[in-house]
Amino acid sequence: MKRVVVTGTGAITSIGLSSKDFWKSCLNGESGISLIQKEGIQLLEPKYGGQIHNFDASEYIKVNDHKSIGRGSQLLIASMYDAIKNANLNPETYKKADLFVGTTMGEIAIEVTDYNRHRGKNSPENLIDQDFLHTILANTCKEFNLEGETMLVANACSAGNYAIIQGYEKIRNGENSICFTAGEDPFSTIAYYGFNRLKAIATKECKPFDAHRDGMLVAEGAGCLVLEELEHAQKRGANILAEVKGYGVSCDAYHITAPHPNSTGIIKAMKMAIKKADITTDDVSYISAHGTGTQANDKAESFAVNQLFNKKIPMSSIKSMIGHSMGAASLLEAIVCCNAVKEDVAPPTINFELKDENCDVDCISNRKRSFPIEYAMNNSYAFGGANSSIIFKKFREDC
Repeated sequence: MKRVVVTGTGAITSIGLSSKDFWKSCLNGESGISLIQKEGIQLLEPKYGGQIHNFDASEYIKVNDHKSIGRGSQLLIASMYDAIKNANLNPETYKKADLFVGTTMGEIAIEVTDYNRHRGKNSPENLIDQDFLHTILANTCKEFNLEGETMLVANACSAGNYAIIQGYEKIRNGENSICFTAGEDPFSTIAYYGFNRLKAIATKECKPFDAHRDGMLVAEGAGCLVLEELEHAQKRGANILAEVKGYGVSCDAYHITAPHPNSTGIIKAMKMAIKKADITTDDVSYISAHGTGTQANDKAESFAVNQLFNKKIPMSSIKSMIGHSMGAASLLEAIVCCNAVKEDVAPPTINFELKDENCDVDCISNRKRSFPIEYAMNNSYAFGGANSSIIFKKFREDC
């Protein structure tokens, strides 16, 4: 089997419009949460989320007409340009690359077109075709002239991890030597209303693992990893950030929104990832937690971690800083893992004030922590019990 490495990362978030700025802000514990600026939520409380307010699509989109494509496509394309730049790729190198994209809501333009259909009105011509999920792939392939396999993974909040897994398997099995794996979601009124009806949205701050946590915050963003077969990367002199060593997935099929009370599927996914990476629980140095800030999720994840590991593993949730960016969430958290193993430092969970006895974990609170990180685990869970864990390793040529 081929070795799979990460050679480039790209990110568009509320705390940085590049992977470099995103990582710097993560380590500094900066918050990207603000009052939501969007029509349709004036009568709802609360009104905070992780929107990107300073993104100008015209600065990023070069081939498509930036005015005629949806915001999801804009964010994704911008993150990929960032990843291509950081990976030092040229069009000849990446045009045969596969593209795997994770998403929850697809394009938010569907909110406009479907509403207009309901009201018997016509949508602007530039939005008519934006309600199809595959449009994200079409716009992106056009932008970069991609000729490889494409796949949209609409697996809700763990979609980013699943996209990475697809790319990993393609390269590991020798079916391609380079893949773009990405995640994206623009801010969605539909998602906001849904989580609001579930009473899952925090009043103002997301406080993962804190005793006073009161929910998650809806956000937007996009992230991209360039995955390559090791020899392919070395031949072109790529800067290798980390190695993907294994993954685990499971489905609880227990409840449409609630985690399994015994965290069965979460534990199974972590166990499988550790087994496929050919390591033990003692080898895992850091966990990038799913950490949504809801009572049920954080309790379930904490229980699972404590059931599986014989020691306290340092863990943190960047959702405390940027909110829950849906399909982009686990992809952005994978970028955190790649940087963590490369630099031996992990970002904090901000807004942490009081430890919860139901979340008895080593939460890296409020300030970054430097320590040896050989293996990092990225956890991500979705509605319906779609669980995933991926192991990233510090890159070493001999192992």
